[in-house]
Amino acid sequence: MKFFSLFLYFFPLILTAQIFDDFSDGNFNSNPQWLGDTIEFKISSSSAIPPEQKPGLQLNGTEANISSIYLENLLIDNTEWRFWIKLSFNTSSSNNARVYLVSDVPDIEGNLNGYFLQIGETNDSIALFKQTDSVTQKIISGTIAYTGNSTNVLRIKVTRDNTGIWNLYSDITGGNNFQLEGTIMDNTFTSTSYFGIYCKYTSSNATKFYFDDFYVNNIIIDTIPPEISSLEIISSNELDVVFTESVEQTTAEAVENYSVDNGIGNPIEAIRYSNDHSRALLTFSNNFTDGLTNTLTISNVEDLEGNAISSVSKTFTYYAPYVTNPYDVVINEIMTDYNPAPNNLPETDYLELYNRTSVPINLDGWTIKPRVSSDTLLFPDVTIEPDSFLIIVTTALVQMFEQFGQVAGISGFLLNNEGTVTIRNSNGTLIHTISYTKDWYHNTEKQEGGWSIEQIDPMYPCIGENNWKASIDEKGGTPGTRNSIDAENSINPELSKIKHINNSSIRLYFNQAMDSLSLTNLSAYTINNGIGNPIEVIINSPDNNSVVLNFSSSMQGSIIYTLTITGEIKNCIGILLPLNTSLDFGIPEPAASMDVVINEILFNPRGDDGVDFIEIYNKSNKLIDLKELMLGSIRINIHEPPDTTYKIISEDNHLLFPGDYFVLTKDPEKVKHQYYTSNSDGFIEMSSFPFYNNDEGIAMISNTDEIIIDQFSYTEEMQFPLLNTFEGVSLERINFDRPTQDETNWHSASEDVGFATPAYKNSQYSEQIQVEDPISISPDIFSPDNDGYNDVLNINYQFDTPGYTANITIYDDRGRLVRYLIKNEFLGTEGVFSWDGITDNNEKANIGIYIIYIEVFDLNGSVKHY
Repeated sequence: MKFFSLFLYFFPLILTAQIFDDFSDGNFNSNPQWLGDTIEFKISSSSAIPPEQKPGLQLNGTEANISSIYLENLLIDNTEWRFWIKLSFNTSSSNNARVYLVSDVPDIEGNLNGYFLQIGETNDSIALFKQTDSVTQKIISGTIAYTGNSTNVLRIKVTRDNTGIWNLYSDITGGNNFQLEGTIMDNTFTSTSYFGIYCKYTSSNATKFYFDDFYVNNIIIDTIPPEISSLEIISSNELDVVFTESVEQTTAEAVENYSVDNGIGNPIEAIRYSNDHSRALLTFSNNFTDGLTNTLTISNVEDLEGNAISSVSKTFTYYAPYVTNPYDVVINEIMTDYNPAPNNLPETDYLELYNRTSVPINLDGWTIKPRVSSDTLLFPDVTIEPDSFLIIVTTALVQMFEQFGQVAGISGFLLNNEGTVTIRNSNGTLIHTISYTKDWYHNTEKQEGGWSIEQIDPMYPCIGENNWKASIDEKGGTPGTRNSIDAENSINPELSKIKHINNSSIRLYFNQAMDSLSLTNLSAYTINNGIGNPIEVIINSPDNNSVVLNFSSSMQGSIIYTLTITGEIKNCIGILLPLNTSLDFGIPEPAASMDVVINEILFNPRGDDGVDFIEIYNKSNKLIDLKELMLGSIRINIHEPPDTTYKIISEDNHLLFPGDYFVLTKDPEKVKHQYYTSNSDGFIEMSSFPFYNNDEGIAMISNTDEIIIDQFSYTEEMQFPLLNTFEGVSLERINFDRPTQDETNWHSASEDVGFATPAYKNSQYSEQIQVEDPISISPDIFSPDNDGYNDVLNINYQFDTPGYTANITIYDDRGRLVRYLIKNEFLGTEGVFSWDGITDNNEKANIGIYIIYIEVFDLNGSVKHY
């Protein structure tokens, strides 16, 4: 029983003999139990805490206040205090933190006797203070750590030995590479009862204090010598050595402790950095040989505890400064919209660069303009190794990305959801630029946020949008590693479009970025019909995907010109545009009535995801600019007035040549997916498309002044009635020259072609035959089975004089009435009527011989029968 009593007596001493809390148990209410203003703190796994510190302790205040919590602690002799801290604000007299190492009372917000460490001292540093009652005195002024950033991450260590010597250390990266901030002997107070955290804050910073990895126990004796963490080649005779911990100055600056093979020898000077005691700059009298691998050997360099390196070696290869060329480094991945948050990536913008070359490339002096409204920002002194990646983020978030690969922080770095990013080297040479939009995702769901866009093939960076897609990695992106959609994606350069500017100037458009020097070759462009070579070339820099050509000769209307590439023009990485590539163009003319006609219409699309389309045809001899045309509709509702709508067909100049077909729709890819087309370029994507009812409506083509060029009133009854469904079946015009509103001039597209012929000749097209007799038919035998071959019978007429009215009646071979095709219709001098083999009972006529009886008469009483 005495033993049990003694155990209970000494139990509190055991509890206060040491402190270790990394909050991995998810609480701070037990093991150990923190006391004080506990309601003002919480355990957090916020994205503001890097993964290696999660979970951690976070201040959870609201209004401006001072909040503190504490633990019992009796340790002061031969003791080490160590902890991790993050302050996501620029410290000030109103916003700072204290960690009370020694206190004789639990209320660390009032009078006490002890020592505290202040993070965010008056000059944005850290310092050790002594407090006697209410009087505080600074006893160590830190000189290395700085807390004036918007985000400050530190790991701090304080030691006190049995004689009263205090040492203050910090690691400004939050790691364990401590550097000495200062030393002092002070024995004013030699006992303690409490250890605590004290936060002073305004309301805007009430949740921006983070703590983790508290350790209070015996001084940890370092017995491990430093190692080489990395080597950085500064110049042809300078090396930057980075050790795994701070090193002692005398041994770090002893030149005999370093040696390089291949005849280089000892450095002539070794200097330990004043602001980073884990680094030393070595300068040699002999230069390194370009491309030769060397070995640096280090011995006898000691850490701050006197542990000396016996002998360690590390190899390095020097490359003479490489003159960078465009596209040596390319933009390879972009995260611009992180709302909603990515699955497993930090919630912030980032950009990834890729080194396409076989040599390391140093970015010192390079610049980036991350958006049009941004200032030009300077890269840090960082090197990208061959076939390697570099992640770019704003400076404060570098630590969050270090787990993914090499990171460079650039203050002020911020991307727009859509925009232009431009990178130049230290000489101002353009290295890479892209102008991206949400269309680059090629995925309507992922473009709403939480996913990066990745380059498919970094070896072909000229292609632009067709070389980018949304990431398919489950994290939401692949910063620092090969892209999830990485694949070969070589697209050859093409001349895609020519735009007329004026009678002596045109603009050429290419499908990708081109080499600017080759674009300036005047002899590389030739126009026929006496125009010849240009006298000036103007490039749209920095995109380099179009040029303006100015000529001395004037081009005329009503002439189709051909531009031919007669010299070497290359894309951005040197792939040649095929010689003798040519493209037609001309000066557009205004469209008059029936110059452009509605040739096919899909008003009842297939399935839930189908889309309407209208096909137009240029039946004139003019070049017509689609930018000058509009597509309209009149929605018919018996309960409301007609609703007329017009939509611009194309925001850009787009020539419609004589005999051209073009499909107008809001989603060309869906139309191409559902129907075959032999003319994949004959589609115009309209950003806004008129609405067409599934049963009846009116479609119109007009100029921009809303003057009608062609108009078609359609109904569902015009479809071939024997079809099982009209859904997904287009109405095709039989002949361009017959009247649009002639109902017999329209027929359902044949089943053999898939019920539509977008952007190419209609399946039901029939020539209008010139006849010698007043009346003729073609073909003599027809088969109305909607297979696209002889589905309709054409009744052609041609009279010498106008003014006739006609009736057309169809009988079977037994004289029975089958179809009253035309009733009292006023005729022109020539024309066509068509019969689709359907009876007046809306049934398919039987196989057999049919008689067509035609009666024409005029107002003079002249009557003719055929």
